[in-house]
Amino acid sequence: MAERYDCSECKESLYGQKYILKEESHYCIKCYETLFSHNCEVCQLLIGCTSKDLSYKDRHWHSECFLCNKCSRSLVDRPFATKDDMLLCIECYSNEYSAKCNACLKTIMPGTKKMEHKGNSWHENCLTCNRCQQPIGTRSFVQKDANNYCLPCYEKQFAQQCIHCKMVWEAASTSHLSSASGTTTASTASGAACPWSAAVS
Repeated sequence: MAERYDCSECKESLYGQKYILKEESHYCIKCYETLFSHNCEVCQLLIGCTSKDLSYKDRHWHSECFLCNKCSRSLVDRPFATKDDMLLCIECYSNEYSAKCNACLKTIMPGTKKMEHKGNSWHENCLTCNRCQQPIGTRSFVQKDANNYCLPCYEKQFAQQCIHCKMVWEAASTSHLSSASGTTTASTASGAACPWSAAVS
């Protein structure tokens, strides 16, 4: 007599029936779905054996239910982001939640490097010196009249310089003397005086 080939759960014969093998046990379709299938996050229906089960962080969807919560486009085989348990395509996420570049006004896409300062954001290559137009990157810079300047350019364009030695005069770290003619001399932060300062004192 032939050995019986039954469902491990309900013990019904699997002869001539479709079945699923899981961990060395055989299950009829109905028992397998009852025991192991998940319910869809959107429609709450069972994701059966004939459907594709898409999962993310212990949540499950039918492939036809795996959609952007804003524009309803399918997210199957597309990058997506989550916000407050909502699934969003990258475009919708960027439009809703990503920062806008202060220079080019375009969205700073998730995953790209951005520079931030006092509530403003820039693409890495958009944060440039207003004078030399070179990217500032992670170097120090100065904002003046809503423009950004790397330190060398700021000093060349705006900082007061000694008319004799051309050293930059910084009120916080240097001393200065004014001559009768209104010219300015400077001393370095270390206290080494400009050689011309004695001539106008």
